[in-house]
Amino acid sequence: MSGRLPPTGAWRVADVRAAESALMATLPEGTLMARAAAGLARRAAEVLVEHRGGVYGRTVLLLVGAGDNGGDALYAGALLARRGAAVRAIMLDPDRAHAGGLAAMRAAGGRVVDAAGGGGSGPGDLVARCRWWTW
Repeated sequence: MSGRLPPTGAWRVADVRAAESALMATLPEGTLMARAAAGLARRAAEVLVEHRGGVYGRTVLLLVGAGDNGGDALYAGALLARRGAAVRAIMLDPDRAHAGGLAAMRAAGGRVVDAAGGGGSGPGDLVARCRWWTW
């Protein structure tokens, strides 16, 4: 693999990791995660504006997986919380939560909620999940 993936399609895990590794070697640490989080937060804000009239005062529920993909979602949650959204996160694998992303979300006012309780008072205005689909 050349370090680049085609713009659309489905890719094998090994191909994605190879492309990410090649790109990460040329960028400062954390750049790809920051880009992914900013993209997710931007798209979530667009959806909230379009369907709910804005970001401020809206409720966002994050379904957060383990590792770096979960970190993307948590950092996006932090960005949305800074824009005035009430951000709640259900941790799908709490023992493997991305520590930096979790700290950033909490520092911005986001909170972790219990999955068994349905995340609090319903799903909210937007449910966001960040996950690669791979095989």
